[in-house]
Amino acid sequence: MYLLCYGRSEKAKKTGDYLMEVLGGRWIEGADFFSSKTPLIAQEKDAVIVMLLPLEASIQILNENFSPTMMSLPVLCVSPDRKFACILKRGDDTTLADSEQTINAVTKLLGPDCFSDFGGNEDIAPDLMSIVSSYNMVANDEDLLIDISIYIKEGGRVSLYTDLPVTFSEPCLDSMVFDVNRYTQDQRESFAQAYISEKKSTDEHKSIFITCTNLPDVQGSGNTLVLTPKLVNIGIELHGRVDSRYAPDFVWDTLVKHSINPVSVATVAVSSVAKDNEAVHEIAERLNASVTAYSSKTLQDVRVPLKMTFAPEKNGNDLCTQAACLSSSGGRILVRRAGGRDGVIFTAALRKGNISLTE
Repeated sequence: MYLLCYGRSEKAKKTGDYLMEVLGGRWIEGADFFSSKTPLIAQEKDAVIVMLLPLEASIQILNENFSPTMMSLPVLCVSPDRKFACILKRGDDTTLADSEQTINAVTKLLGPDCFSDFGGNEDIAPDLMSIVSSYNMVANDEDLLIDISIYIKEGGRVSLYTDLPVTFSEPCLDSMVFDVNRYTQDQRESFAQAYISEKKSTDEHKSIFITCTNLPDVQGSGNTLVLTPKLVNIGIELHGRVDSRYAPDFVWDTLVKHSINPVSVATVAVSSVAKDNEAVHEIAERLNASVTAYSSKTLQDVRVPLKMTFAPEKNGNDLCTQAACLSSSGGRILVRRAGGRDGVIFTAALRKGNISLTE
């Protein structure tokens, strides 16, 4: 008898460890195991897959993800709190596992409380606070962040709105926690309207917006949380005498004008010649961002995505765009060569990569 256990919560891990300590087995490390076509190793020919998840979640995975190789194995569902266990699927003729024998052994270990509950979303809920910390997100309301984090941990479901590249480790499970609404950069007006609608909603429904977009100031519901990850890098050029007193406000206001939340800026990138300029450090301080400097040669070697058409004479000297591209790992340009007033010109780029909301 050999168990292949899969679960998320701490309760699931404790229950799985307990079952495997007695019956033998190992943890399934990731959801991609279920769709894998890799043949099972010899000792797993008589294995039984144990889903330490709510019944509904286990059924969704079984319906959506299993490869023909995995379909040969029996599947049990065991609630992480040890109050429910059942056979979801019996093995086929190619497996040596005995699903009846395994379920009897499992329920014996679970004890007399088994079959009293079916499990809930709290057994698959991600840790919102951990996600916020991992991506250095800024919340528009710290108290609301704590409230919604607790609400999710207790099994609540929330609406999630985002115009950023967000991924989930197991979509069919995460859809039970998040009602996901995705928007592209071309749908900025629709995204803003969705925010306005959520803010003005009078019900108790909770929603989360994950974005670097500067959203409108709307009075209304206290159940709408905005999380701003610091994913935007700006490259700056300085020309002539720059007044450090006005430069930070100018950059801040210009970002807002281009619908970029200034709070989302993580890095101010400049040439090594400008790294000690007072205006650069004043801008970085206002944005709560770090300063990164590159040599002129390093910047000149960067190939920017598109040539400028409005100022072709400057095609060979676009240091702010080169700095933004380099610091964002070739990320998408949000605004190019904005400004010019008071000698400050900047390009803003969204850092390359996805935001993983679950593990």
